Amino acid sequence: MVYRGAIDDQYAPGVSRSAPQRSHLRIAIEEHLSGKTISVPTTEATGCLIGRVRKARPNPKGITYTKQVSRVLAKHCVECHRQGEIGPFALEDFDEVVGWADTMMEVIDNGRMPPWHADPKFGHFANAREMPDTDKQILRDWIAAGTPKGDEADLPEPMEYVEGWSLSKEPDVVLPMRSRPYMVPADGTVEYQYFVVDPGFKEDKWISAAQAIPGARSVVHHIIVFVRPPDGERFRGVGWLTAYVPGQRLVDLPPAHARKVPAGSKLVFQMHYTPTGTQTPDISKVGLVFADEKDVTHECYTLVGIDQEFEIPPNAADYKVRAKVNWLPEHGRLLGITPHMHYRGKGFQLYTDAAAKKTLLNVPNYDFNWQHTYQLTNPIALNDVEELHFDVTFDNSDGNPFNPDPKQWVTWGDQTWEEMAVAFFEVSEPLKHGESNRAETTDNNSPERKKKIDNYIARVFKALDANGDGVIYQKETPIVVRFFNFGNVDENNDKKLTREEVKRVAETLY
Repeated sequence: MVYRGAIDDQYAPGVSRSAPQRSHLRIAIEEHLSGKTISVPTTEATGCLIGRVRKARPNPKGITYTKQVSRVLAKHCVECHRQGEIGPFALEDFDEVVGWADTMMEVIDNGRMPPWHADPKFGHFANAREMPDTDKQILRDWIAAGTPKGDEADLPEPMEYVEGWSLSKEPDVVLPMRSRPYMVPADGTVEYQYFVVDPGFKEDKWISAAQAIPGARSVVHHIIVFVRPPDGERFRGVGWLTAYVPGQRLVDLPPAHARKVPAGSKLVFQMHYTPTGTQTPDISKVGLVFADEKDVTHECYTLVGIDQEFEIPPNAADYKVRAKVNWLPEHGRLLGITPHMHYRGKGFQLYTDAAAKKTLLNVPNYDFNWQHTYQLTNPIALNDVEELHFDVTFDNSDGNPFNPDPKQWVTWGDQTWEEMAVAFFEVSEPLKHGESNRAETTDNNSPERKKKIDNYIARVFKALDANGDGVIYQKETPIVVRFFNFGNVDENNDKKLTREEVKRVAETLY
């Protein structure tokens, strides 16, 4: 035996390269035939453990599939591991589960499942995917006892799901991205595709829940659905409505919270496609659940923090980029955080003060395949928070198994071999007919308000006026601002923003 291991390194847990970086078996054969010593005689083979029927063994705790195991799986796994969802196999019935028992325990023990990446020392999150040690032990004891099935009468009532959706109810309206499929080519790079949909809203709509669903999961990497309000409509945030991204769990808004879609708005589907070798048609869609305006006490919207000016050196294993959110609503609350990087993303830390660094979220092992929104159990009041800062860490070394090419300088870009340093922040503000809000308490002519408006204008120009000439040109702005917000502020559509135009935005905020 001169070589034992994997054929190549094209696939690994969470890694699917377009081509192998090293062909282990071919190199070993060539070295052996030429009389050389095998340079790498063994490698770790990648794959699932082979399931097998187990013999019954002593079962002192009386653990069976029907009594305990089915309930553990329903609580932690079936959300994704069911027919039509992102899990690669279903865990809804005994015959399926016993075949995956060894693999299931392996990925739980090594921390890959359930997927969750927040450091437990900082913050508490309502949507945390954490399996307690007691539930893990139930699975271990069951496997040790030979995976006994138990009595069918002990099975719990099956979980109820809305067919095809993760929403709590059938959507009130379903909107496809367009009437005919977009043909994703068999290979090559597909630039982001944008599809504009007119939902025909003649009046303002309040959205309590929304979900984007890909038509062809194999080629859809992500979907982001944005709201594009009518020209001149005052609108906060980046217009984020909902998204489908790898591994993200649908986040429920708190009761009486909703997003506003102004009458006459369009919806924009941002589609990122990844060819798989076969031409594939796709019609993705979004489902919306409406709320009655009289029942809404808080408006929700999304803010963004971003840095586009970084340049990651080749082979840098711990390259740090810093960014912040330029504006926070004075009477708002922070509901959740969504960090976003690509394959070189390594870590993310959010803190409220650049000097003291009071950490709100720490993600020490960011995983591009599981892009979580971290939903705070207790939303944070923003009235005492001056700024939100965050650090993004990149690993461009060959020690990063996801790295497309450690020899490259890496800059901002849409494609996954490029990088992004961005975070999205879900915030809410009380409405007038709910809690008292800013408009009821602010003196429009007060020196304090004027100072806030002047500070806002100064921050915007510092962040976006790249050449310092006192005018913000569209081409100077980040992609997020350019595509989704610029037109709302640029009242005369001349592709540039003046201080007066920015001031009018500030006056709606303070």
